[in-house]
Amino acid sequence: MQLPAQIIERLQQLTCLPNTARVQFRLPDGSDFYLRVDRRNPSTANGKVSDIEAEQVSGVTDEADLELEMSYNTLRDITDGQLSARHAFLLGDIRYTGNRELAAALADLFPAHS
Repeated sequence: MQLPAQIIERLQQLTCLPNTARVQFRLPDGSDFYLRVDRRNPSTANGKVSDIEAEQVSGVTDEADLELEMSYNTLRDITDGQLSARHAFLLGDIRYTGNRELAAALADLFPAHS
C-alpha cells in the first residue's frame, strides 16, 4: 500500500511525531506490515516543517512505537476514505498498544469523505 501524498503532507504537520517512528499494522490474515517514518531534517528553523520520509515494510518490527490491529477491510475502508479512523477506533474495529498521543494524531490523518 502506497501512502497518498495528502497523508505525507499531514504527517509533516504532526508535532508529536518523533524523529523516527515505527507503526506496526497487524492484520488477521497475516499480511502484517509496518511504516517507518523518519524526519530527514529533524530541526525546524523559522517554523518550517521538516521533510518526512515514510516507507512501508512487510513483516513485523520489534521496535514499534505504536501497534494497530484491525481487519483488512477496516484498513481498506480507512485508506479509501470510506471510514474515519477515529470512528473505527470508537467502534472497536481498531485496537492499539503503544504511544497514545501518536495514535490520536494518526487517526486525524485518515478522515472519511463527506
